[in-house]
Amino acid sequence: MGGIHSNKRISKTELKKLSTKTHFTEAQIKKWYKGFIKDCPSGLLNRSTFLSMYTQFFPDGKARLFYEHLFRTFDQDASGSIDFNEFLTAISITQSGSPEEKLELAFQLYDIDRNGTIEEYEMTQIIKAIHLMVGDIDEENNKTPAERTKTIFTKMDINSDSVLTKEEFIQGCLSDEHLYRLLAQNDGQK
Repeated sequence: MGGIHSNKRISKTELKKLSTKTHFTEAQIKKWYKGFIKDCPSGLLNRSTFLSMYTQFFPDGKARLFYEHLFRTFDQDASGSIDFNEFLTAISITQSGSPEEKLELAFQLYDIDRNGTIEEYEMTQIIKAIHLMVGDIDEENNKTPAERTKTIFTKMDINSDSVLTKEEFIQGCLSDEHLYRLLAQNDGQK
């Protein structure tokens, strides 16, 4: 995606592009790049390395399915690996993005088949993966992931076409704090 590979230093062009695209300063980008290249000398983060990095926080293996979906979300060009541009963009959004940016990234997570809409089965799969990883994510209700999905679709699917568009998803989350916390997983920080 970004054209950055195994160079030990990031190009000035790429640095400027990323400082415009992300919420990081050029100095921060250089620091992130140095760490990325140290961990991924080829300039690409493959699926197995990504999964071992993240699943170390959940050694029981329960997080693997969620992190498979997260890898797909970060791998914007579906190349099978994450380059520095893709990595830094995702990190920037998760750390410093606006609520809308975070929800756009969350939408991509839920849109498993990348067709521009979220179907009920896709949302159910992600909610199951989150539930497997961290336990019950919705203590107010004791519902299965499928039941939660039905409730969410009832609230968000404005035109009742059984899919959520990006606009329906974002507006639904922004207008309901509980849904925002449940679906965007950011501890309620808008």
